[in-house]
Amino acid sequence: MSPDAEEIRRFLARAARRLTWISAAEGAAAGLAVAMLLALAGWPARDEPRIAVLMGVGCVAIGVLIRLLITSRRTHSISQLVEHRALQFRNVLITADELLATRSLVSAAPDYVTSLVWRTAARTTRAVDVAHLFPARRALVLFFASAVLWLGALTRLSTPATASVSRFVRGATGGTPVFDAIDVTIEPPAYANRPPETVHDAARIDALAGSRLHLSVRTGAPSVSMETLRGALPLSPSTGGRFVADLVADADGYIALQLAPANGHAGARKLIGLTVTPDNAPRVRITAPAKDLHLATGQYTIDLAAQASDDIGLASLRLRYTKVSGSGERFTFVEGDVPLSITRRDARSWTAHVRWSLDSLALAPGDMVVYRAVATDHRPGAPASESDSYIADVAAPGGNAAAGFALDPNEDRYAVSQQMVILKTERLLANKSAMTADAYTAAAQDIAAEQRKVRAEFVFMMGGEVADAPDPAASMTELNEQAEAEGESDLAAGRMLNRGRVALLNAIRSMSRASASLTTASVAPALPHERDALAQLELAFSRTRILLRALTEHERLDLTRRLSGSLADVTRDERPSADPAADPRVTALRGALAGIASLAGTARLDGSASAGASSLAERVLQVDPSDRALQAVAMVLDTAAAALTRGTASDARARLDRAATDLAAALRRDLLNAPAQPANITTNRLNGALTDALRAPRGSP
Repeated sequence: MSPDAEEIRRFLARAARRLTWISAAEGAAAGLAVAMLLALAGWPARDEPRIAVLMGVGCVAIGVLIRLLITSRRTHSISQLVEHRALQFRNVLITADELLATRSLVSAAPDYVTSLVWRTAARTTRAVDVAHLFPARRALVLFFASAVLWLGALTRLSTPATASVSRFVRGATGGTPVFDAIDVTIEPPAYANRPPETVHDAARIDALAGSRLHLSVRTGAPSVSMETLRGALPLSPSTGGRFVADLVADADGYIALQLAPANGHAGARKLIGLTVTPDNAPRVRITAPAKDLHLATGQYTIDLAAQASDDIGLASLRLRYTKVSGSGERFTFVEGDVPLSITRRDARSWTAHVRWSLDSLALAPGDMVVYRAVATDHRPGAPASESDSYIADVAAPGGNAAAGFALDPNEDRYAVSQQMVILKTERLLANKSAMTADAYTAAAQDIAAEQRKVRAEFVFMMGGEVADAPDPAASMTELNEQAEAEGESDLAAGRMLNRGRVALLNAIRSMSRASASLTTASVAPALPHERDALAQLELAFSRTRILLRALTEHERLDLTRRLSGSLADVTRDERPSADPAADPRVTALRGALAGIASLAGTARLDGSASAGASSLAERVLQVDPSDRALQAVAMVLDTAAAALTRGTASDARARLDRAATDLAAALRRDLLNAPAQPANITTNRLNGALTDALRAPRGSP
């Protein structure tokens, strides 16, 4: 290769290297700027300068890498960049570069042409300065400026105590004590398997229910107090001018921090909103067959599928069943689990399926199986979530109702309900030693509520008639004359007139006694009353008795009797009008709105009004800490308080006006709309005539 070609190659390589390190300097400057902004925003914390240095180095590396990736596309056409900035080449450098890159062009072109191109391009490169083509002054200035600013941020991070003291000295000599830094570390519950998170000078905190909040306040004030919805308490002093406190996030609310006054000046006040996200219970449902099944025999296989999901993570998914066997009042219950084949898409979403053969349950005619899916999450002490329950029952022979009456379609449900009350009472007595007193009382009261529910079913059922069947073995449509004749003497004496109804009344009274005992947690005395109620139900619903309910007809109005009475004694019914009850939410919001208007209307706003704005923010949050609109209003009021502390009255007044507007909009949603203006009769007639004219076909009069 000729010397001219080598000279051109060295020139292009020199230009590419200069463009590369200029781009690297620009990328490093951008990385340092990002690291400085992160440090000023409070990440990492002020007492962690080593992490800040590592973060700055990482940002520089990322910035250089990104800038070089962008520049690499441009260096492929370095000759074009030079031609664009040095017009004296007149495209000869691009031609020479193409000849250097493609040997086939060199062999195809005549030798005198190649030599002329290289000689001309080399002569031009000797007169061109690469530093003049690609100046580095701008990139170097940006790099050194970013480095100086970043070092200043590091110095601020590495000297927290000095900064705190200097700020407090300024506050003590000419203003109120101020906060230097407020750090809140959020530690989620252990079962959530989430890392702790630290926020710096946050206006609102979002935490999972049960999370522990560790507050660290750095200031030069002598003491700091904290107020929440549950009350006020002081913060404990720590090292380095810090005050610390711990609390548990269990409900939406706020954290109000108040500095102690110094040198006759009131301390600053900081309001932090608290939003608590509850750990929702798992959601579980059976997707197939998802309906009750009525089977001819117990030899059946159910293709069952279920789905479960949770907002954090599932712990288990099971299929529970209860087999109900028996008749009359002699029912037995068998509970168990069915193994499931579970597919875990992730920790929060599971699916399961099973081919469940009912042969192992040995279902007889009249038996049924109640099944449901049960899911749990990792939250300690959380109750299991259950899906809808479905029934698979084996058909049993039955009878047809007589004409004019209907047989109760759920003739067994009453006995099943009362038997379940007895079963739960026995289990509660067996587990008494392993339960706390409060849990034992609560469980007893739950059973009492279920007993009252069963009793209510019988009270409403008394609207029917309990009758004796003539012959239990015979058909309902056939009459056994011999049995009818034998019962005539008892019927005449009245001995069998209301025997079934009397048994039901006795069962209801026994249920009332059992419910009263369970309500007071006297479980052992309630059990005999429950069993007596079951015995009375067995007597009332024996094989020779059925519950009949009359089929009513819809009543019709006699139109001939309308307005046919005497109107002589008709008078106006005048009743005193009751005053509507005041809504406490509306009253509280109106009071807060009046306070904002009074504060904003003050002729001179200064630092002394900061406490009033912060107090108004607390009043707004106390109405409903979970309302998003009120949270936004409280945040605006808190920023207005901060503006008053800084002495920017115009900014504070603008924020107060915005808070009043937003609060009025939130209050308007709680008020009723004013009655609409009644329409004018003449206007309605004109609108009707216009509508008729528009609907009329063309050409009609």
